[in-house]
Amino acid sequence: MEGIGIETRQRRKKREKADLAAILRKSWYHLRLSVRHPSRVPTWDAIVLTAASPEQAELYEWQLRRAKRMGRIAASTVTLAVPDPEGARIGSGAATLNAIAALARHFNRLGLGLEVSNAENGNLQSPAPHDRSRNEVPLMSMVNFIATKHILLLHAGGDSKRVPWANPMGKVFLPLPYLAADDPDGPVPLLFDHILSISSCARQAFKNEGGIFIMTGDVLPCFDASTMALPADASCIITVPITLDIASNHGVVVASKTGISDKSYSLNLVENLLQKPSLKELVENQAIGHDGRALLDTGMIAVRGKAWVELLMLASSSQTMIMELLKSRKEASSNILKCLVNHKNL
Repeated sequence: MEGIGIETRQRRKKREKADLAAILRKSWYHLRLSVRHPSRVPTWDAIVLTAASPEQAELYEWQLRRAKRMGRIAASTVTLAVPDPEGARIGSGAATLNAIAALARHFNRLGLGLEVSNAENGNLQSPAPHDRSRNEVPLMSMVNFIATKHILLLHAGGDSKRVPWANPMGKVFLPLPYLAADDPDGPVPLLFDHILSISSCARQAFKNEGGIFIMTGDVLPCFDASTMALPADASCIITVPITLDIASNHGVVVASKTGISDKSYSLNLVENLLQKPSLKELVENQAIGHDGRALLDTGMIAVRGKAWVELLMLASSSQTMIMELLKSRKEASSNILKCLVNHKNL
C-alpha cells in the first residue's frame, strides 16, 4: 500500500509539472502574438522596472532594449527603469508611487499626452518641440492620458541574500533555462522573459479598461493569467492558498468569508494584511480557511478604472512623502499597500 501511495504522488507531481509547462508554453505563444500583432493581441503600453540604484537602472535599460531587439517587447511599448531615489530603500509601496510619477515625467519628455491636453484646451495645434515651457502637460491632462493606458510594473530592486552575486545584474535577469529545449538554437530564457510571457496573458484580463499590473521580479508565478476576473474600478490582490508553515514566512491576506466563487477563482473583500504571522496571529485574525490553509500575498496587484485614477493622483503628490521617508530612513510598504486596496477587492 505504501508503494502505491508513493507511485500516486509521483504521478501527481509529474502531471502538475506537465500542467505548469503547458501554461508557460501557452503564455509564451501569447507573448509572441502580442509582440508581432499588438493591434490584434493587445500588449502593454508601458513596462517599468524599479532598480536599487542609478547604475542598476542603466543596466536594466540595456536589458529592456535587448528584450525589444529579441522580440520579447513590442516596438510600440514604452520602457523605463526607475532607480529608488538617492539609492535608498523606500519600500515597495513608495517605490510604486515613485515609479508611476517617473513614468508620467517620461511620457511628458516623449511628448505623449500633448494631444489630450490640446484637445481639452481646444487647441488642435501642437506646440513647438523646442519650447519646453509650452510642452509641459497639465497634471489632470497627464492623469487622464495615463488612465487609459495599460502599465506593467516589476519591482526588481531588491537585494538577493541567497544569491548575492546576482545583485549587480538583478535577480530578474538571471538565466532560467526552463523550456529552453523548445528553442535549442535560441538564447537561454531569462526569468524576465518568462515573467513577460505570464504578464502578457494578464494584459488580456484588463480588456479595454486602463490600469496597472504590479509584479515582483524575483518570482515566476506559473498560472494562466488570462483567466483572472478583475473587478472594475478597484484594486485587486492576487493570492494563492499555502500551508501554514510557509505562511509564517510571508505576507498573508485575510479575506472575508463571503464573496463570488467560481471553479477557477474566488473574489472576496480584503479584511486585513499580515506580515510573517505566527500561528496564533493567523488564528486570531481568522486567516485560516476551511481547508486549513492561508492566502499568500503574491505581490501581484491589479488596479483598474477609478482606482487607477486615484493611484495616479496619489503618485503625483507623493514626492513630499518620499522625501520624508528618505530623511527618516524608513520604508513604506504595507501602509501604501493598504491604500492600494482601499477598494478592498481580492
